[in-house]
Amino acid sequence: MRKFIFLLIITASFYGCKKDPTLIKGDPINLIADGNSSIFIKSVILFDDNNYLIKTPLDTFILGYPFNILAGYYNNLKTKAINDGIQKNVLVVSDYMPTKGDTIYTLAYYLEKGSCYMFDKNAKQCIKTIYIEKYVEGGPMSSMGGRRFYIKNKLFFETVDMISK
Repeated sequence: MRKFIFLLIITASFYGCKKDPTLIKGDPINLIADGNSSIFIKSVILFDDNNYLIKTPLDTFILGYPFNILAGYYNNLKTKAINDGIQKNVLVVSDYMPTKGDTIYTLAYYLEKGSCYMFDKNAKQCIKTIYIEKYVEGGPMSSMGGRRFYIKNKLFFETVDMISK
């Protein structure tokens, strides 16, 4: 009888450890829900591919990352963005970043803050909520960490923010 109860407990604990693939990963982030609002008269495209368009208001971009964190290094590019914003209604983030890697972390910043609008081109609708999972993998001698962004429970975007060897 003891063996039966032990076996039942072990079986139940393994059953309880099974991951449900329908569970949403990470913490929710509410994005800007109206892409036609007056705040987007002047905007910056942060990401654009066959599936999604992500943009942020120009004022938010000029006051945000990377200009607010890495000010001295980006002063000329910030000035360029301000001047271009006077002449154009839509700017593209890569025009104001010295390297492609900078666009990745800029996108991650605006996604994490929820200060951008995301449009699903296939479903032809706004994505109002995404999920972020901050992670650290590895051991004490070698590890890495970063952020993973999920849309509709699928990994959309990932950054590696820290590597330790």
